[in-house]
Parts: sequence; structure tokens; C-alpha cells
Amino acid sequence: MDNLDIFENACKYFLEKMTEFKEILSSKVDSLNNKDWILSKGSTKTCKADETGKKKRCKVGLNYGLKIELSVDDVDIIWNEFSSFFTKTYVENIERISNNEEIARYEFLARSSIGDEIRCSIYLANEWNIPQISLSGFVVPRYKKSDY
Repeated sequence: MDNLDIFENACKYFLEKMTEFKEILSSKVDSLNNKDWILSKGSTKTCKADETGKKKRCKVGLNYGLKIELSVDDVDIIWNEFSSFFTKTYVENIERISNNEEIARYEFLARSSIGDEIRCSIYLANEWNIPQISLSGFVVPRYKKSDY
């Protein structure tokens, strides 16, 4: 595994894992097969300089999105794949947030011990939702390779 304490390595790792998971979903959920997901590589935010003058950076807005109508059965497959896949990664703390499932909004969260996170949000079609699936990532502040 790459040294994930370095900002560039962590960003690359999270994008690779999100891409790998998206490909798994495309093979396991028929309605996601051969779809063109929209990728946003996000933006880098720079933190205030520390006592040595070095600045940490974080990555926000890393996202794969697709407007598509899924079923509850699809959601179950996605949850099983999400929990199975991300348990074996650096973001191994897995949670299913069930507060809004009664209005057909599903949230799955994978978080690292330091706060990095990958979230899968699924909205099923109804009067409140535009049907879609989204994979988003957040990389907590780290120093760039050149700062070491």
C-alpha cells in the first residue's frame, strides 16, 4: 500500500478505490452496466500554515454520479458490495445510515480512523427524489510530498 500520509498518494488511492468500486457495481447491478458516470475530480483546499510554514491540503468534491432509476433490490446489492469492498480498504469503518430510508434515500459511509471518507448515496424515484446514485470522497488534510 502507498504511504497514505502523503497528500498526493492519498488522493490517488481514494480515486482508484472509488473507480474500482464503480466498476464492481457496473458488473453486479444490471441497470448500472455500460452507463456513463460523471466524474468530478474535486478541488484541493489549502489549510493555514503550521509553525514551520508548511500547509496541509485536503481534497473535497471527489465524486462519481449517475442519474438513474434503481430498485430496492439494487440497493441491497450495492450495500452488500459496499460493505464487502470497503472493509478491505483503508476506510474500513462501515456504516449504513438508515434515517431516511423510509423516503427512499440510502446512505452508506466508509470512514478511516483519521476521518477520510467515501460515501455512497442512492435516491430512489418518488415525489421527493430525483433518482440517482453518487459516490463521493473526502481526503482529510495532509502534507504534500515536497513538504516531507
